[in-house]
Amino acid sequence: MNKTKLRERILARIQGPQIPSREVIFTGDGADIQGAIDQLAAQGGGRLILPKGTYRTGAIHMKNGVELHLAEEETVLQFIPEEPEKNYPVVFSHWEGTPCYNYSALLYACDAHDIAVTGKGVLDGGADDNHWWNWHHQMEKSWCSDGVDLQMADRMALRDMNMKGVPVSERVFGPGHYLRPKFVQFMRCSNVLIQGVTLKNSPMWQLNPVLCRSVIVDGVTLFSHGYNNDGCDPESCDGVWIKNCYFDTGDDCISLKSGRDRDGREANIPCQNILIENNDFADGHGGVALGSEMSGGIHTVLACNNRFSSPNLTYALRLKTNAKRGGAVEDIMLCDSVMDCVHGAAVHGTMLYEDGRNGDTLPVFRNITVENIQAHGGDYGVFLEAFPEVPITGLVLRNITIDDAEKELRSMNWQDAVVENVTINGKKFPRPGFVRILGVPSPGCEVKASAESCGGLRELVFTWKYEDGTVLSGESIIVEAGHGRLRVQAQDEDGNAEGSRWYQVVEDAATPWARLECRDMWQGGDLSQPVTRLLLARMLEPLTSGKTNKKPVDTACEAACKAASSNFFPLEDGKFYPEKPVTRQEMATVAMQACGVNYRNASSTMPVCKDVADVANNYGTNVARALYFGFMKLEDGYFYPKRSVTLAEAVEIISNTADFAGI
Repeated sequence: MNKTKLRERILARIQGPQIPSREVIFTGDGADIQGAIDQLAAQGGGRLILPKGTYRTGAIHMKNGVELHLAEEETVLQFIPEEPEKNYPVVFSHWEGTPCYNYSALLYACDAHDIAVTGKGVLDGGADDNHWWNWHHQMEKSWCSDGVDLQMADRMALRDMNMKGVPVSERVFGPGHYLRPKFVQFMRCSNVLIQGVTLKNSPMWQLNPVLCRSVIVDGVTLFSHGYNNDGCDPESCDGVWIKNCYFDTGDDCISLKSGRDRDGREANIPCQNILIENNDFADGHGGVALGSEMSGGIHTVLACNNRFSSPNLTYALRLKTNAKRGGAVEDIMLCDSVMDCVHGAAVHGTMLYEDGRNGDTLPVFRNITVENIQAHGGDYGVFLEAFPEVPITGLVLRNITIDDAEKELRSMNWQDAVVENVTINGKKFPRPGFVRILGVPSPGCEVKASAESCGGLRELVFTWKYEDGTVLSGESIIVEAGHGRLRVQAQDEDGNAEGSRWYQVVEDAATPWARLECRDMWQGGDLSQPVTRLLLARMLEPLTSGKTNKKPVDTACEAACKAASSNFFPLEDGKFYPEKPVTRQEMATVAMQACGVNYRNASSTMPVCKDVADVANNYGTNVARALYFGFMKLEDGYFYPKRSVTLAEAVEIISNTADFAGI
């Protein structure tokens, strides 16, 4: 993938608006702005200049050939958050990638051409904890509290309409409903420019061009930390140039989209020919995100010469989708960028976002190149996973240096990836990873070595070592007594080697807890009794980060400190509650926190089970994931979310979780 040719190819699709030279200096108040725009459009278009001042207004609808120019830094376009039914009439819109009729975006256009919003001024959406944002209870983290979400019923109703193919004309929301409007939404427009202005206090997504051609976003500051306050979300657009912008947002900074689920697949309109360059990404979930509403596909994207500069940025490049979406993410290049600090991963991609494997329309990741990157920090250096049925193909990782990541790499279902000159935490890749012993090390039992390599098929040599120094070779061995603990090392043809943890050689391989015992995770107890938080913490200690920065006030147990510090359990008013039993829905979150893969976002979906109505919303996604990964199981289709977990159940769940974590 040649980035110079790719850039030229994208720019050939983009041209700025043609605005007539006519200029009008606005002299009215906020209520008169729409009339001035309409009058200017009737005259053939031109530039409407707003001088210094604060202009309070409801929805503004842009028209052909008009540029709205906020002349000074002290020019503030203040959108009124009160009385939405009066100030934001119902119009055709898209809401999270699904067409419907809803409250007008604060700044809106439909079927317009040659429109612009420019200047030094501020667009203030007026959203705060008492306006717009209070319609949604965001469940951002795994141990967040449950709460009333006014938006949820309408959100689920719209998704159901999508899946059932309800005519768009019948999908009417607005007054009496709680779907928050977008800040700026231009529908089916062409030759659009947004330049220089600052956006703040957005009800929801900030810039959302939908089905547009030729869009330029230049030098814009997007500052809004409300729920779902994405920065710029081009949706099914062709030709978008995002440059010189500053993003400090409450969700993804940039998120490319192309429709959700059935609607998106039937429309089949990709988001394509996108150039993202010379931007500064501060706070946000993802810097450059692709998805999750991407059922029409995302094609031909170049993100280069960007800086990711905040410790509060979760992912620099983020791919997110699931088995309800379908669509392909392909021909993507992220290059020539510096990631001063990320706390999730420099590169993160998953097909297990929200609905995860709950669907039968599989997405595709292919032809993705990441090169010439320097990054610091994160739970992972690179995290990319796909479903086994649709592995990632055409992946190229080249000239990448990442330091201070807690874990180097997760490479799940990569097919023939090219990994060249990649260094994470001082280790050269490709190299063996995920090295472990399969089976139970017990005298007379056969155990097998397992390892992965991220750089395609590579020959691995396995060496076994007992604690007393005895060395054996081969992919499998018969365990002998009297030599102490056992570990295995995998080495590739370049001499790169990684070893497993030390495993105990146990006397009886047939006990239900043998696999835990060999990994120092079995603590004993009555299998029929409910398991307590403290006993779980002791069993899970080998899976913790080892940090003890959280110290419960009601127990001095080091295992409890480590479990709390690793966020396996929440502290409630500083207390661990060591003797408290654990419910099955809580256990699902414990397992997902302990499995070594932090998906962070804990909201938005629910498991498929007969008693789903009994599962609390704040546990739903983790229950669904724990079931998908096989950590937990249904019983005749029921999950029994509020039932206490017995020690026997915990043994099976923790063993499955530890297997997934690779110990």
